[in-house]
Amino acid sequence: MNATPVLCQRPGCKVAETGKCDLQHDPVELCPNYGKPRNAETPSETQVPAPRTVAAARIASGDAMVWEDLEAFSRGHRIQTVSVIGEPKSGKTTLIAAIYASLCKGPVGDREFVGSRTLVGFAKRHHLALLNSERSTPKTPRTSRDDPTSFYHLALRPKSGGLVSHLVISDRSGEAYQAARQDTSLVGKLTELKLADRACFVLDAAKLTNPERHATYSRQFKQMISALNDNGAFRDGAAIEVIATKIDTTNRPERAEQSAAILDDYERQITEEMKASGHAFGFHRVCALPKSHLETGYLGLGETLKRWTTPQPLPSVVQPAVHDAVRQIDRLLAKW
Repeated sequence: MNATPVLCQRPGCKVAETGKCDLQHDPVELCPNYGKPRNAETPSETQVPAPRTVAAARIASGDAMVWEDLEAFSRGHRIQTVSVIGEPKSGKTTLIAAIYASLCKGPVGDREFVGSRTLVGFAKRHHLALLNSERSTPKTPRTSRDDPTSFYHLALRPKSGGLVSHLVISDRSGEAYQAARQDTSLVGKLTELKLADRACFVLDAAKLTNPERHATYSRQFKQMISALNDNGAFRDGAAIEVIATKIDTTNRPERAEQSAAILDDYERQITEEMKASGHAFGFHRVCALPKSHLETGYLGLGETLKRWTTPQPLPSVVQPAVHDAVRQIDRLLAKW
């Protein structure tokens, strides 16, 4: 049996069966709906609107942020960024994990914990240093070169109160920095360095004070700083600092005096060489995860967080004076 022909685009109209318009048009050709095919987009009393599609809300996982996460986060917060730089096994990840572990116990130095978007990421880095990891000695996982650059967030404020600082610490594989030292064409790929307010080079004090490794390691460490700085890795105004880690290894009674002298001499050398860099420079010592000389304890973490979260001065908006100006108003401003 043939279906009833469609003579009207208005759903439910029986003009094809009765020959009469439901809207009382006579003749039926006067009806604006007559003789037109039905259109699913034409609104009517019987149409049901299509369900509205709502984009799914993204829930933060708590793991370390990647570039897309950081871009979204920075649009809603004023952040201070630190890039932790060092070759393999220098102690970069250990330093980051130790800061988190210390904040878990309470304020560190003058800074207290307010919040973090990356608590899961911190916990993953710190797990192997805990007793429940069932390891005989504390350790932190090694960052693979295949891993993307990770960003860790801490919201901190002074214990006395004040503004909350949103600190973001970047962590990249040491092999990437090692490769950039050997091939400076790779420096441009270290994109997190252009974002950094502060570049923190991690110096392995155990290697530096080892008589068999001192000459090679001290030369390579300076080459790392020069390779990045000379090839424009850092933005103008970024601060550069060296943090000597594993200080507990230099405090062994049989070598403490000699190791301290080596560190002091190396600090003088680097400080002198960095004077012409155009960047503010500092040299500091920390012990993030004591192993060999436990009496050393945790050292320098409070001072490190204070440096990293001290608010940056706002740029001056005062117009420079114009000397020997043509306009009278400019000459008056120059006098002021």
